[in-house]
Amino acid sequence: MSRLLVVDDEESFPRLVRALLGEAHTIDVVSGVDAALTRLDEVAYDIVLTDLHMPPGPDGIELIRRARERDVDVPFIMLTGHATVETAVDAMRHGAFDYLRKTASGDELRAAVARAIAHGRMAREVKRLRGEVAEARGVSDRPVGRSEKIREVLALAERVAASDASVLILGESGTGKELLARVIHRASPRRDGPFVAFDCSALAPSLVESELFGHERGAFTGAQKARRGLFREAQGGTLFLDEIGDVAPEVQNKLLRVIQEREVKPVGGDTFVKIDARLLAATNKDLKALVASGKFREDLYYRLAVVPIELPPLRGRLEDLPSLVEYFLSRRRGAGPRPQRMARDAVERLTRYSWPGNIRELENVVERAAILSDGVEIKVGDLPELARAPITDPRSVIPEITDPRSVISRDDRRPLKTRVAEVVRDVERQAILDALAAEDGSPTKAAKRLGISRASLYTKLKELDIRL
Repeated sequence: MSRLLVVDDEESFPRLVRALLGEAHTIDVVSGVDAALTRLDEVAYDIVLTDLHMPPGPDGIELIRRARERDVDVPFIMLTGHATVETAVDAMRHGAFDYLRKTASGDELRAAVARAIAHGRMAREVKRLRGEVAEARGVSDRPVGRSEKIREVLALAERVAASDASVLILGESGTGKELLARVIHRASPRRDGPFVAFDCSALAPSLVESELFGHERGAFTGAQKARRGLFREAQGGTLFLDEIGDVAPEVQNKLLRVIQEREVKPVGGDTFVKIDARLLAATNKDLKALVASGKFREDLYYRLAVVPIELPPLRGRLEDLPSLVEYFLSRRRGAGPRPQRMARDAVERLTRYSWPGNIRELENVVERAAILSDGVEIKVGDLPELARAPITDPRSVIPEITDPRSVISRDDRRPLKTRVAEVVRDVERQAILDALAAEDGSPTKAAKRLGISRASLYTKLKELDIRL
């Protein structure tokens, strides 16, 4: 059954709508633009029928304009007792789906409502299909591999998917945490709702708050229009917060309240709005250590980690590497002149590398080797030098100091703490330069390769005087 919202400052027309459509639809009635916007924030309607003139307050066109500012995409039918060509054109130009006189017959009203509902459903379906196509082009349906570790992870994910419990996904950068979150979403009762992902390390704390909870127009400099926020964007679906360990303390406090009360208050707003979104979170940090040091709220941690799931690093499930290589090559088929495969000794060589960047790094290596290979078979010589190096310890990607005397002079009279700090600084600088070089100068990719947030990387760049 469809749900309609009628916005009218008089009682006669809503009563007529209920008489004509009430058996086939659930109908709510409000008076005025402000009441309508509040209801649109709380309920997902299939269609809105709004009066054009509602003196002394804002009119129906203003309602459409403000609803669009809030990213509400429900179809509107404009109604008026004094229809003219000019007002009809004006209403359609501002986003109304249709325009009717209040004196329209019952058949005309029913036909207009049916068209609007069908249009809205088609628009939502097209949006969903576009999202699935984009997702299919860039993401596998589920983590690839048959190792015992990955099978255990998938089994736990599928069990927890049926509930609405919060899940905390743990693992190093590049292990596929967002992919696992999508698996949980697809297996859940919310599968037909939106999946909204957000990287908490990508923005300053003040902007994270606005992005998550929304803001009103004029709430801060640059807020030229209202924004619903990601919690409301994920209404009826799943919100995935990546890098949750990077959330600032002031945002942690508000996030805890949202989880407890299931409501948000937009920045610059006066009222709370109810939300219905499942929360999944992920981090590559040790949140328990952050809790112990006072950098992460203990009560928020337990709210997020109702069910913790840890993804193993690639070096911990190297038996899955051949399957992953085949998967990445299969995605390229059709992009090149002929299908490619990787020679057995090349695959074997890849299993001898530690993969500090995990699956994301492996994908990059396979992609590069496939592009540079001259033939159908990718050979050892086609692999990047980094992947051809027989590294077995992940710590060896950072320069190893085997002899302290090589970096600390015996004649150096400075305090030991100062000399050690200088060594650490040099090691950090070289590791960052190597990561930037491996990722073609991309700070975001380099940060993920190093297992730190982008904000932390920029802090280090400033400390170490590294210029991009």
